[in-house]
Order: sequence, then structure tokens, then C-alpha cells
Amino acid sequence: MIEERRTAFSALLLIFLFFLGLSLFINLPALQKHFLFADEAIYYAMTQSLAQDGDLEYTNKDLLRYYKAFPSGPLGIFLKKGKDNKIFFAKSFAYPLFVAPFVKIFGNNGFLVFHSVLLLLMMLMGYAYFSLSNQPSLSLLYTLTFLFASIAIVYFIWISPDFFNLFLVFAVAFLWLYKIKYSEKENQVKIKGKLQSFFLSDWTDYLASALAGIAVFSKPPNIVLMGPLVLHVLFKKRFLKALLMILVFLFVSGLFWGTNYLVTGEWNYQGGERKTFYGPYPLEKERVTFDSLGHEMTSEGYGGKHLLPPRVFIYNLFYYFWGRFTGITWYFFPALLFLTLFFFGKKRSYQWLVFTALFAEILIYIILMPDNYAGGGGALANRYFLNIYPLFLFLPGLKKSFKEVGLSWIVASLFISQILISPMLHSHYPATHAKKFPFKILPVELTLINNIPTNTNPNASRQKVGAESQQAWIYFLDDNFHPKLEPNGFWTRGPRPAEIILKTWFPVKKLIFHLHNNPRLRNEITVKVERQKQKITLPKKQWGTLEFPVGKGFHMKATHLYKIKIKASKGSIPYYEDESSDERRYLGVFFEIEIIPEE
Repeated sequence: MIEERRTAFSALLLIFLFFLGLSLFINLPALQKHFLFADEAIYYAMTQSLAQDGDLEYTNKDLLRYYKAFPSGPLGIFLKKGKDNKIFFAKSFAYPLFVAPFVKIFGNNGFLVFHSVLLLLMMLMGYAYFSLSNQPSLSLLYTLTFLFASIAIVYFIWISPDFFNLFLVFAVAFLWLYKIKYSEKENQVKIKGKLQSFFLSDWTDYLASALAGIAVFSKPPNIVLMGPLVLHVLFKKRFLKALLMILVFLFVSGLFWGTNYLVTGEWNYQGGERKTFYGPYPLEKERVTFDSLGHEMTSEGYGGKHLLPPRVFIYNLFYYFWGRFTGITWYFFPALLFLTLFFFGKKRSYQWLVFTALFAEILIYIILMPDNYAGGGGALANRYFLNIYPLFLFLPGLKKSFKEVGLSWIVASLFISQILISPMLHSHYPATHAKKFPFKILPVELTLINNIPTNTNPNASRQKVGAESQQAWIYFLDDNFHPKLEPNGFWTRGPRPAEIILKTWFPVKKLIFHLHNNPRLRNEITVKVERQKQKITLPKKQWGTLEFPVGKGFHMKATHLYKIKIKASKGSIPYYEDESSDERRYLGVFFEIEIIPEE
């Protein structure tokens, strides 16, 4: 057993050294294509400001420093005007504060060096936890499966707080639950070592409360973490300890919020006069100011603006687990596995507390952020779920088998293996994997239409259709179309089905598709609108028309969404078939959409 443990620790150390070597020597700006966007842009700039200047104020010096590493500029950076009319970075400084020393020492690579340390700590905590009731080899496999058979590890390379938040929640759960699981062990042995004594003491609860305070400042929905910690102590009638834990939490969290207030003049780093900028940027030149640029992006009044009818909540709960772009079943299968083991296993009171906490945080996201619960269109899968994912690991009992490990990797190989093999590519193009089988058969998150990953392609998002007087756009969900060159319509790409979402601000009575064939003879064109399907066979270069009666579609607030598929049975590249043609595109069928609104 001792030899097996040494082997397991050696494996963890080798994995850490691999990621540390990657972090130290990777050409990060080049692999990022000298381009960062939105959250990555601001967290890079904010961390550099803390590391080099020791402040959170945005200045011309910060902008110049950013351009030296990323000449595309800080696209989508969030800034706010604070006290003394100064400009500040408008995000939580928790992650930048902890990563800044690493950036000070290792430069840009410091972000990933910091992540390597977090990865090592999570692997050690996971291994120690599972080792309480499993053999070392199985404990090692379960820990690595949790981290590497999901999308979680991809966020290792992101310059954002997501991996940091994953670690915070992981650490809070481990510090709280380790001694509880230890007390359930059969044939307990005498405590050995100061570290083991610490893990079995009340001090871990106080440390967990402190880390929860940081996690809440980094991501406010993490407030649910304090629920199970305090309630479990209250159930044991240790009221003084519960009070001390709350005080530690309030002190640490208040320290961060209070510092934000003292520095910027606002408690809320996302409130007040907050904007996002895509260039030019404030202070580039003397005449370029905060007031004259940017788009307002304040969080004040957010809840009232985004509360939607209860039926949207039902859809989001379904999408949260089974959606094409965000479903945790496909991207975080170990979470679903551990949830299943929980429901079919013996349950104790603290496990119900963990379940309640994770379910409550899921509800916070899908109720308060119903059109953006996954972290924005540039996110890969559901990046906000990294704040909840570790709770699933600690949800069921400890005793596992190799079957669960094998099942997790089978699912990972089917759905996310391509992402794990090329994480940088899929981080830049987060919809790539979802444009082919098996993701094409999964339901599209209609509630997130403004924030789905395919929107990162400007040619696929918000393309105007219908009459000029109508507010109607289409969103392409794959690459089976050609960017718009003709004024009123689009060509599909060869004999491939183009999947489309039509968005209107009014209910539609009828959709009329005007179809034009490519140079191929007897080309069968199939159009599907919601559950209605029609076909038409068109001669060479001829027009045809299909009509579909429709209704309100998927109705959310003032918008109406309609699912459409268009496919030609034959494709043509006219340049190679007609001497007089210069058309080199692979053409399927050209379509125009005429929209007849309800009266």
C-alpha cells in the first residue's frame, strides 16, 4: 500500500511538472494570436496594473503596456468611472491580486504558473479525499477524471478567474468535508503529522469560511457555499463556532468589498458608470475620453431587466443539463455521474446540504441570468459552472469502482475529446465542435440566442432578412452557408443542411422561402420550419417557392424564434462546370425569406 501511494504521488508530481513546464516556456501571446477579448482582456490588464503599478486605476500606461503584448488592443474591456473622476478596471480584483506576484516574477507566463500551482493543490486534495475509502490507484484515477475528463481543464489556459474560482470552491468543500468523511472511516488509525491534525481540526472550517469570502467577491452567487458550512455546525448545536465562521466570512468578504469601495468609490465593481470598449480606448489620446466612447454595461437593475416567465426557467433547467452548447452532461459528465451516484446511494444530512447548495447556485444562474447563464457567447461550454462543479465531486459517498472512471472517459471521448486535444483552438472558436455530429442532434439553447458561441462569427450572427421595415435576423448554427454577398439572401454550402434560427420582434403568420437552384439538374430542395417539412425539385438555375404557416414560435419577452433547416440534394462549383463562370463557391441553394406578420 505504501509503495502504491508513492507511485500515485509520483504520478501527481509528474503531471504538475508537465503543466509547470508548459506554463514556464509557452509563448502565450503567440498562441493567443496576440488577441484577447472581454474578460481575458480586462483581467490581463488589471493583473499587469497590480503587478507593475500596484493599483487598480486604468491609465495610458496600462494601455501602452497592453499593446506591447497584444497589438489588437483590449477588445471588450470593462471600465468604470470612480472617485476623483479616475477610471478603474470594472471587475473583481480577487484573481488579479493572487496571480499578480506570479506575473511580476514570470511575466505573461505567470498566469499559467499560478494555475499550475492551483492544479497541483486540487489534485492533492482530491487524492487525499478519495484515499479515505479507496485504494490509491482508484483515488488517483477519480481525481484525474474529475479534472481531465471534463471541460474544466481547458480553462487552465484562460487568462480569467474561472480556474481560480474552481479551485476556491474545491478547497472550501474539501476543507469542510475531509474530517467528516474521515470520521466515517472504519478502523480509523491514529492521527499522524501536523498537516493531518490540521485537516481534522476546526481550523479548516474557519479557513473554508475565509476562502468562501474570497469566492463570493470573485463571483457573488458563490454565497451559497456558506449555507452548508454553517448549517452543518448549527445542526450539531455548536452555535459559537457557527457565529465565528460567519464573522470570518464577513470579515474576509468585507475586506475585499471595502477595499473596492475605498479605491474606486463604489462597493459594486460592476455598478455605477460602467462601460465596455472595443476601440478606440479612453486615454489613447487627450481628446479620447471615457465619456465620449463605449457602451453602457452596468449591473444595476440587472435582476429586474432579466426576470423572465416561469416557462423560461423550465427550458433553462433542461438546457443546463442537455443543451448543445452548455449542457453539463456532455461537457462535465463526471458531475452527472456523481449526481446519479448520490441519488442511488445512501445519503447523509451533510450530503443533502451539498446538494441543496449546488442546486441553489444553479437556480441563481438560470433565474437571474436566464439569457446568459453560461458566461457569454465567447465561453466554451458553461464557464460559470466551474463555480459549482467541485460540489458534485463531494456529493456522493466515497466508495467508487473503475466502472465509473471508464464510463466518464468513454463519454469524454465521444463528446469532448477534440476539445481536449486542441484546447487553444476551441477556446478561440468555441462553436467548432458543435457544428458536427453528435452535437448537431442536441437541442439548441434558444433562451441564449444572443450569447451562443456561433455568434463569435460575425457572418453567422444577426444577419438581416425580410423587408427593410421589419426587425428580423437569422443566426446560422453551423458553417453550411456562404457569407452574404447577394443583397437579399444567402447560398447554402453544397448539399449540406444549413441550420438557422430566425428571430423577429413580432409574431409571424407565414414564412415564404424563395429558392434559387444552382447549375445542377433536378435538385431536390428540403426546407424544414419547426416540425413542418416540405420539398421541391428545381431545374437548373430556376426559382421555386415554399410557404409555411407559423405562429408565435419560441416566445421570450418581445422576441419570437423559429428553427429552420435548408438543404439541397446536389452541390455545384460553377467555375469548374461552366467556362463562362467565375463563381468558385460550392453552391447548394440560394434562399430569400419573406416574412408575413400576424395582423
